Amino acid sequence: MWFEEISSGAENPHVSAPTACSLARRTGERAAVGRGTVRGALRHPSRHCPPSLRLTLAVAAALLASRAVAATTREISCAPAARGELAAGAPAARERALELLRAMTLPEKVAQMVMTSAPAPGRRVELGGVILHGKALGSAERTRRLVAELQRRARVPLLVAVDVEGGGVNRLRFVRTLAALPPPRRLGGEGEWAAEAWGTRAGLDMLALGINCSLGPVLDVSPDGLMSRTGRSLGGEPDHVARLGRAYARGLRSAGVLPIGKHFPGYGTARRNSDLALVIARRTRQDIAREAAAFVAAGDALEGVMLANVGYTSYGSVPAIFSPQLVASAHLSGWLAVTDDLAVPALREAVGGDAAEVVRRAFLAGNDLLLTTAPPGWRGMPDVRKVVVELVRRRPALEQRVDESVLRILRAKERAGLLEDAAAPGVARTEGEGKAPPTARRSTARDHAPLGESS
Repeated sequence: MWFEEISSGAENPHVSAPTACSLARRTGERAAVGRGTVRGALRHPSRHCPPSLRLTLAVAAALLASRAVAATTREISCAPAARGELAAGAPAARERALELLRAMTLPEKVAQMVMTSAPAPGRRVELGGVILHGKALGSAERTRRLVAELQRRARVPLLVAVDVEGGGVNRLRFVRTLAALPPPRRLGGEGEWAAEAWGTRAGLDMLALGINCSLGPVLDVSPDGLMSRTGRSLGGEPDHVARLGRAYARGLRSAGVLPIGKHFPGYGTARRNSDLALVIARRTRQDIAREAAAFVAAGDALEGVMLANVGYTSYGSVPAIFSPQLVASAHLSGWLAVTDDLAVPALREAVGGDAAEVVRRAFLAGNDLLLTTAPPGWRGMPDVRKVVVELVRRRPALEQRVDESVLRILRAKERAGLLEDAAAPGVARTEGEGKAPPTARRSTARDHAPLGESS
């Protein structure tokens, strides 16, 4: 992550990542969304459209993205109804998410849209999620204690995310089995069975630590460029990347961890690091549709996508996180839209303003989870919640847009098995609640530490 590397004085040769999770497609009305049993839906994602049809529809949408979002919605109205929207028990899941949403104040709703580094000890955690990196990690026991404490301090259970790609980007190297996770480029040569097995192994180890959201797999199609050079791409062909990435994501889901594919719509052949400079890729919409096909084909195995901090000439040369068209295309595929790191200084250059303007632009583009690796209170980054709340209070019509994102986030939490432990907003959780992270507490996969753990 940019903040982690800069604050430690190290140079980061990789592109940062984040994300989180969701469903509810925007079709002018809120779609009916839900799950059957949480565990069953995670293990057996449904496929209501053939993969070939989903791919055709979504690529067509990418090519037509210059049209109004409403028209684009009609083009892909059949894109992954996926991941159990029509499963038995879905109404109950919807009702719990809606119950929580309706009970929230505007600041409480906006807080659900924010994911940051772990806040300082002792204070109530008013966030939708936390990304673990740097000094927050270090050993399995320390991580478990931290996650349990964060969940105790949160009134609505948190999405807890981490970057575990393998190779150079692996925040959980202290778990011996995960230290052996090969970089994506090497994993891409091992076949689908191996990719799914590694996804399952990684998911089980994450869940044992209380981590319920993986910022990966990497689905960038990169025959050359930065992602290929650093080994972070599974390969240079969309079909190959999709098959391996989908298999890895299936493994994560089978363990009960929500996968966030990155960096949508694709880093491609870009050679510079968007953490360190403003990167503009000269790509036609056809080029982008071809590379985004890897995400589309992975489709219903993903819970969400992290949008790139890369700009594309055919989409106004602004980073993808600021493009309403690209964010809408993620929603149309049924995904949660997660920003890459908003603390990256190059984003201020892109918007011609300060960090608060970066937050406003990312929110107005339609992103659901606004992610920053900077900890709350860091002087280089404003309070994301306050920036968004002030904007919505000036423009009250935007509250409906907040509701849409928060509903996606709460439904993702429902699918992760988190909402059964959620207290209604304004009601503190009891002393005994949250003794273990909710997802880990209900996991039937195992109830012990990661294999080969090194504390």
